[in-house]
Amino acid sequence: MGKGQPAYVEKFRIPAGKGIAAITGAGGIAVLAHPGLLPDDCRGRLEELISNLSAMGLGGIEVYYPGHTGQQTADYERLCRKFGLLMTGGTDFHGDINPHIHMGTGVGDLYVPHSLYRKLADALAQIPRR
Repeated sequence: MGKGQPAYVEKFRIPAGKGIAAITGAGGIAVLAHPGLLPDDCRGRLEELISNLSAMGLGGIEVYYPGHTGQQTADYERLCRKFGLLMTGGTDFHGDINPHIHMGTGVGDLYVPHSLYRKLADALAQIPRR
């Protein structure tokens, strides 16, 4: 399903505030995925970016990710503590399209502490359901 192929849909982006509002409005927790992959201009002012997103309702940061360095992981943990955000983790597993990425470990031996899942589940349980 590439560009110009049947069923191809052009990518589009929405402003962060609208995305966060849609997620929280649906009863979810908005989490910034793999911040280590943000463009350089964003990474250079990451604390300001997280502060702004947090004010919009961001609920967490994907701290544990196979592409993050140890220093990045430590930086994202610090930002979560500073802004009261949940820490999450992910392997970037998207199925058989990337056979080198394994569910549960990603590339290598990524470990996401189970305590993070518990905190995420507890936070979700606190959100009123309609």
